[in-house]
Amino acid sequence: MSVRRQRLRGLRTSIPGGSVGIRLAVIGAIDAVGTGAFLAVSVPFITRSVHLSERNLGFGLGLSAAIALATAIPIGIVADRIGPKKVLIGVSLWRCACFVLYPFVQNLWQFLTVVCLLGLVDKAAAPMEQALVGQAVSTSDRVRVVAVLRSTRNVGFTVGALLGGVGLLIDTRPGYAVILLLNAASFAALAFLASRLPLLNAPGKELRRRFSVRVLRDGSFLSFAGINAILTMHMTLLSIGIPLWIVGHTDVSAALISPLVAVNTVLAVLLQVRASRGTEDIPGASRALVRAGISLAACCLLLGAAPGLPVVLAVVVLLLAMIALTGGELWQSAGGWGGSYLLAPTGQEGVYLSVFWLGVAVQQIAAPIAVSLIVTVGSSGWIALAVVFAAAGFAAPAIGRWAQTQAAARPQQDPSLAETT
Repeated sequence: MSVRRQRLRGLRTSIPGGSVGIRLAVIGAIDAVGTGAFLAVSVPFITRSVHLSERNLGFGLGLSAAIALATAIPIGIVADRIGPKKVLIGVSLWRCACFVLYPFVQNLWQFLTVVCLLGLVDKAAAPMEQALVGQAVSTSDRVRVVAVLRSTRNVGFTVGALLGGVGLLIDTRPGYAVILLLNAASFAALAFLASRLPLLNAPGKELRRRFSVRVLRDGSFLSFAGINAILTMHMTLLSIGIPLWIVGHTDVSAALISPLVAVNTVLAVLLQVRASRGTEDIPGASRALVRAGISLAACCLLLGAAPGLPVVLAVVVLLLAMIALTGGELWQSAGGWGGSYLLAPTGQEGVYLSVFWLGVAVQQIAAPIAVSLIVTVGSSGWIALAVVFAAAGFAAPAIGRWAQTQAAARPQQDPSLAETT
């Protein structure tokens, strides 16, 4: 056997999921590169090239988000009927077509049309990708595979942001158009690669329902999703809370923000797979969420202590806060993935995971308001948020046991009822 073949074989065995895990990682990386490039140029394109006001931009994005929230569950139900693979392919091609149109936007109404069309499927991709991982790899590998995907996504977002930076340097409509079309191409590639992905353990047609909203009556699962949503506020702390706090309440230069974000990105890439270990069952997933709550609470207390400190000491405290935030991010992700997989009934993964991710989407709308208020209040606000994080984390084991008991007591679906509501 040649050295090259030995290395390829070693790569397949070292990555969770083997060759399928590698394919999924490539899919995630391509998606992240395109999205990262788009995020870097989206606002400048609309404000500088289309000449829309920030108010109109915000209105359009808010309307798109509202549509996305409304369509997430119906798309999840469709996925349980035809499979998440087909839905993900369709969603990717839809997004590809929208981003092909995006560079040609000339006015407010065209912008609203495109972003609303995107909103129809905006919250569907993440749960479909997670459900697809669950069908493409073995049960023991799925959380680690998602962890690998998240690491490669972080790398992809960074590469994409750099590509988007090229478009910003050019700062012309054609330059922005190239980046937008690059994002469209990434979705076309994602659809092609997903179509060729073999499925290992897809449920049979007899387990697929035409319509089911049982998840909306599943209090234990909704509670688990709610705890996870609270802990995902780390995303808003990273993007809004910490930058606002540094600029407005400490003597530290705003130039520190970029290195702190870089620390978060590097640690997330290096440690996400390790943080996912032991989350293959509900007790393990719950322990990860407990650690996440404690770590995020520590981050908040450190942030609250930073004002008034000498600059050097404040920098050290902020660095420790970022490390704690990253730990919370890693454990929350791993615990959330593990628990959501285990609690979703066979044949209804699409709608259950859509509801699970819907909690994250609602948090993304509400958290910026809450975090902005906390920054305004000051150190006492950070203490209050620390209590919320700690309480959410410590509640995870009890809610996890409740959800597991409810899942075990749930009657197995009768194939004869597969076509009923």
